[in-house]
Amino acid sequence: SSRIQPGVTGIGYLLHGSHEETERLMSEHAEGRLRGYTRWRVSRHLVKCEMCRALYQSFLEALRGLRALGRQAPPPKPEIADSVVARIRASEGEPGG
Repeated sequence: SSRIQPGVTGIGYLLHGSHEETERLMSEHAEGRLRGYTRWRVSRHLVKCEMCRALYQSFLEALRGLRALGRQAPPPKPEIADSVVARIRASEGEPGG
């Protein structure tokens, strides 16, 4: 269960959530899987809390980086280029090549 931060009233907690809750739900929030009151509370906490907002921005950057890894083409292997050049040279020596 989430703990209320020092200096936060029960109403404040109900309206703004907590650091613990926001950190726990960051992934779901980033993926758009939170709904209703929980989504509203996490969003509101991120607006009000500079620390959690900075953590969330770092989380989003890391997520974008991880997603980009799957889209990048692997680097070409030098041995493939060498093989192609060798075949071209070999075909140049053949009649009709």
